[in-house]
Amino acid sequence: MGRGEYYKNKYGGGRGGRGRGRGGGGNTDRSDSRPVSRSTTVISDNELYDVLCRLNNQQYPAYKDLYRYRVDYGGLFQVKFDNIQGDPYAAPSRVTARIPLNSSRYEETTCSNPERKVALADYILRAAVDKIQQIGADEKQKGNWHEGKGGELRIERPSQNIITRTACEVKEGAIFLRFCIGLPARGRSICGEWAADICCTTLQSVVIASCLGRDSDSGTVQRWVECYEDQESLRGQLEGLGLVAFVPDGAVLPREAGDKDTPLSGNVVKFTSPPSLSVTLNRPNGGPITGMGVRKGVTLITGGGFHGKSTLLSALKFGIYSKIPSDGRENLVSNPSTLKVRAEDGRSITGVDISNFINNLPYQKDTTKFTCSCASGSTSQAAAIMEYLEMGGKCLLIDEDTAATNFMIRDDKIQMLFPAEKEPIKPFLHRARELFTKFGVSTILVVGGAGDYLDVADTVLLLDCYEVTDVTERAKEIAKLKPVTVPSLSPMTEPNSRVPSLGSFKPFCGKVKIINKAGVSYNTDDSEEASTLDLSSLEQLVEVGQTRLIVEVLKKLVDKPRASLSSLLKSLDAGIQSGGLGVVKDDSNWLARPRILEIAGAINRYRHLVLE
Repeated sequence: MGRGEYYKNKYGGGRGGRGRGRGGGGNTDRSDSRPVSRSTTVISDNELYDVLCRLNNQQYPAYKDLYRYRVDYGGLFQVKFDNIQGDPYAAPSRVTARIPLNSSRYEETTCSNPERKVALADYILRAAVDKIQQIGADEKQKGNWHEGKGGELRIERPSQNIITRTACEVKEGAIFLRFCIGLPARGRSICGEWAADICCTTLQSVVIASCLGRDSDSGTVQRWVECYEDQESLRGQLEGLGLVAFVPDGAVLPREAGDKDTPLSGNVVKFTSPPSLSVTLNRPNGGPITGMGVRKGVTLITGGGFHGKSTLLSALKFGIYSKIPSDGRENLVSNPSTLKVRAEDGRSITGVDISNFINNLPYQKDTTKFTCSCASGSTSQAAAIMEYLEMGGKCLLIDEDTAATNFMIRDDKIQMLFPAEKEPIKPFLHRARELFTKFGVSTILVVGGAGDYLDVADTVLLLDCYEVTDVTERAKEIAKLKPVTVPSLSPMTEPNSRVPSLGSFKPFCGKVKIINKAGVSYNTDDSEEASTLDLSSLEQLVEVGQTRLIVEVLKKLVDKPRASLSSLLKSLDAGIQSGGLGVVKDDSNWLARPRILEIAGAINRYRHLVLE
């Protein structure tokens, strides 16, 4: 009896048997009818084991023979080799397991719409990662020339967020689960039996643990997909209710550590909404839920240091993503276009109209098409806001700790010393209301020491020992005692609609290295040294797969027809929404979906960007 046949007998071929599908229905969308390429031969896992054993001690390139095969594991699932490394020191090989849904243990209700398919894929991916780590399959051997090396099987561990990824997808009536395998070698000679054990035993055990088996976890997975579906529904309700965010009562906002996104355990103060801001929303699965509604307009979050101001802002920052159950922030949602902006000393700016905030520079330097390779804190923050307006965003987040002070405020004493008409910088304080009244852009601002913002706020929240109080009325009374002097300013103008020269993205078609989620190395024709695209200020990137997709987008833009930056990216996003991440790049890569705001942010920070 072969390995696949053994597991088929042990775990079954799906509920009701493979021939009958799900309860005997004839749903062709779930059938295993996808055609096999003529260039591949279907073999069993037993035959794969023999093939790999025959490769033992051959030179490493002989692994390329595996491209010829699609491996069937007892009729339960199939595996194909998407990319095979050229030597043991190269990036690991990539393989895809395709598991028909009617062979899996998952009920049809867990993937009955696009949202549930995303959530189910996320659930399966985490189950696979847990199994890999449980059995130690992700441990890479690093021996010397005469010792074995490689041998790891791994999938990147996802963040606390449920997002669209190619590492696991539910589509076309099947589950697609993608792995990296470091095909093992001793020196440059193939370790065939070791490879056979990985591909025929280890990989199979991971697929069984995450997708197959008779033991039902339908209750857990059902709650998982319903939790995601509820959060997507809540986020969709915000606009109609005049809100930019919703924080549920009972939420756990603090994280375990600054570099960890898991919830803080122990004696944690759970969130409770001030009665004046309490609203009740309805979830399609979980029913009514009550919490704080953050209204459109200008909202201040104030209070003493270490009392939870930035913790609340951080939770709102990541409210653009739906969370896994037990994260503590599930059901906390923000407007999908919410963006955190900050000062970025040294960033590159190309052709941005920052004159709404900065003009009348010495020597009459033009700021309507401002270009700078090493921006200051104030010019970088002004550019970030105007770039955000260019993309049509509706909710800004600013923390005074990471903002440029001279961009945020000029108090009366400084204005007396240096008159406003001579100051090139128009503080954000004087533009925050107009951003909302003219452009519909709300601002949520953490302020601990700039009381002048009380004059422009619609809502003021006070954090005291992590508990929130609505102090708007008291703040307005204080503001009346000494009103802010606002100089007469010309009305804000619309942002530039910039048209990038698409040829300027050609360096990304060459040698590119993803350093981490915040950095990309690339080479240009005019320099032997690699350049770096610094994404560290794009704080809402949560996974390196999003950075990979950004790079693939930059490659793809080279062949796009001429259009404005916003039109290019909105068209691309619409294509991803309808066709999946595969419209950008072959989906055998580990990609994750970012927002177009992060893609635009990467382009705006690209030092070799050229505009037409």
